[in-house]
Amino acid sequence: MNAGRRAFSGRLYEIDGCRLKSPIEPEAASLLSERLASLDPWRTLGYSAASLGRYLQRPDPGLHRFVVEGDGAVAGVLCVRFPWLRGASIELVGLLPEQAGRGRGRALLDFASKETRKEAANLWATVSAFNQSARAFYAHHGFAEVVVLPDLVKPGVDELLLRKRLG
Repeated sequence: MNAGRRAFSGRLYEIDGCRLKSPIEPEAASLLSERLASLDPWRTLGYSAASLGRYLQRPDPGLHRFVVEGDGAVAGVLCVRFPWLRGASIELVGLLPEQAGRGRGRALLDFASKETRKEAANLWATVSAFNQSARAFYAHHGFAEVVVLPDLVKPGVDELLLRKRLG
């Protein structure tokens, strides 16, 4: 793959009308964790604002976390684990409801695909089986469901491992 800059190593990216910044500042992490914990799928899965906040702020050199800004405000978050299974894994895409329908979700997946393609041929994601809109979104963007992961996050709830081949 490309011998240039390592995937996801930048601290600032401009993509399709939004900006990705890393690291996530504490104020943005607090806002995002409070808002996301009140929304599905995180609400149904039992994530608290405190647990999401810790996830967004804890040290983890393999996890690349970006606050998504649009129109001068926090719009969401993107967290990508790289490397992971000969590619990268999207661990979290969360856009605030008022940001829906602006193409930002597509832009985030395009960004993750482009960055991963530099060094690997797979982009992975997981989605809760009950989250039909997320399943349709990922399928529309070239992801295939490859395996069911029962009880991964919460007893009685299946997660689905998704794969997008980039090569």
